[in-house]
Amino acid sequence: MTMYHFLGLNGVIIIRTLVIRWQKKKHFTRCVRFKGRQCEQARNAAKAGTVQSHLTTNLHRIIYMSLKSLPKNSNVAVLGAGILGLTFTYFLSKLRPDLNIEIFEKSNRPGGWMYLPHLHVTKTGESILLEKGPRTLRGIKNGSLFMIDILRDLNIQDQVEVIHKSSNANRKYITDAQGEIVQVPNSLATTIDFFKHVQCVDGKLIKGLIKEPFVKPLAHDETVEQFFKRRFGSTALTDNVASAIMHGVYAGDIGKLSMKSVMPFLKDVETQSGSIVKHILRSIVKKSAKKNGLELLTELQLYEKLISPGANFFALQDDLKAFPMIKLKDGMETFPKHLAKYLVNNTNTNIHYGTPVRQCDPKLGEVNGQSFDHVRSTINSHSLAQALPQENPLVPDLKSVEYVSIFLTNLYTKKPVLLPKNKPGFGFLRPRHQNIDRNPQALLGTIYDSDIENNVQGLFTGEKATPNECNKITIMMGGHYYNCWNIPSNKLNLKIVRDVLQEKLKVDLSKYNIKVIDEGQELEVDSIEPNDIVISYSLHKDCIPQYNLGYQELKARALDVLEKNNYKLSFGGTVFAEGLGVPDCVSNSFTDAVKLM
Repeated sequence: MTMYHFLGLNGVIIIRTLVIRWQKKKHFTRCVRFKGRQCEQARNAAKAGTVQSHLTTNLHRIIYMSLKSLPKNSNVAVLGAGILGLTFTYFLSKLRPDLNIEIFEKSNRPGGWMYLPHLHVTKTGESILLEKGPRTLRGIKNGSLFMIDILRDLNIQDQVEVIHKSSNANRKYITDAQGEIVQVPNSLATTIDFFKHVQCVDGKLIKGLIKEPFVKPLAHDETVEQFFKRRFGSTALTDNVASAIMHGVYAGDIGKLSMKSVMPFLKDVETQSGSIVKHILRSIVKKSAKKNGLELLTELQLYEKLISPGANFFALQDDLKAFPMIKLKDGMETFPKHLAKYLVNNTNTNIHYGTPVRQCDPKLGEVNGQSFDHVRSTINSHSLAQALPQENPLVPDLKSVEYVSIFLTNLYTKKPVLLPKNKPGFGFLRPRHQNIDRNPQALLGTIYDSDIENNVQGLFTGEKATPNECNKITIMMGGHYYNCWNIPSNKLNLKIVRDVLQEKLKVDLSKYNIKVIDEGQELEVDSIEPNDIVISYSLHKDCIPQYNLGYQELKARALDVLEKNNYKLSFGGTVFAEGLGVPDCVSNSFTDAVKLM
């Protein structure tokens, strides 16, 4: 789940608008920092169709000083064959086909957390998809567009499915303080019902909105909760709404997450405009203003010039405007599996499965005793720290990054009994509600997989899904709660899953036979009868890094060490790179590959 899949509340819609404006500005400043005569040259180059030379030359010289271009026929090591290691390898091999790339992967398959096992039913021969990791993408982010273009290059673009913004599957929910599921507003009726049940506005917040334009900006970092309380004088919104969003994105605690790390756009708005309210009002006034012509020189155009001249992202963006969510027909793992095969068969790439990184020297460019001109790490920061020389200055900061674990449970039934009646949608998130003790189940949220699957259509084929009665959901628990408490036993967590089914989803378990497939067991059952509920669970240990207060300092120190020591290392995972979401990380893979070309 991502924050964007749970937007809908009017105030949060405004935040989304600010995100988009900030991202455009971010990409603009990152990709086009020309001044004076250079600015005019860039503009003329765009008109003349010679953007490539100006972008590549000037970007290398002005922005990309931290990574050096690699000599001809260089050797590159990539740590991890997940989506981030594979996309970086794809982009780099396109830009520099002369390079030799070795990927080190500790498991026996590509994809990392993108994992899609099949539940096999012996009697019927059915094979049921059970997503164990990310399953949807936000529609028009650059990284999502890059992934679609790669799928076209792999000739499996028919895998791309989308969900229309008016679809039932695009409805989102959160739970109120009593644990009841409430729809995030998308109409007047749902807005009235939302404010009736969710206590996100109180007297302090109303007073705070009036006083907010006069609150002075704060330069240093703070938690998300501190930021909203300082600017608006209330925690009602963070306790009952924003904390749910943080659960969906980071599985993190809004009272610990760094504002500059997880919502930097609002911190930028505060610094530049002095007030969130003032900025929103100005944004509404300027909504119809013409865009700066230089904004055409974006990351997307750079990609088209360097990687895929026929990508036509403007047309693709237009096609996706009505579709806020993207998924793949056979599951997200389809992408890394096909990409890994492509890289091995069509580029100078070798993938070493079952090969953990046991030794890495960033100064010498060594990995497991082999020498490389550059090393790209996409693995867990703790694993990288263990592989480095223990006296290396990166080790303390790599070890200091906090991770959280997720207890993920897939449930499947033949009958439509798992989803709440008359509440179809993407799923629901559970807010923190003042403090972590208000959520003893450590419930983060639930995804309605079958509603998503029943409401998709092919982006390129137009083919619509054939709805069926089966119910499939995913319940997620843990996250920051597990870092405060001990991780419960599997037996206790399965009891909590049953409680969630009965209390939140109103399933009368006395009517059903529960078949549990324990973690590590073969995903197989003899049969699935109409009154069966099949449960498969897994503990995703240390799967999501926490960008808590202090993370920005950790990141700055680590990048400074790379720069000062002239290390042959770059970070491309979810730590010390550009973010947590898959599209953001894929974008980072592309921009860093350009730096090395």
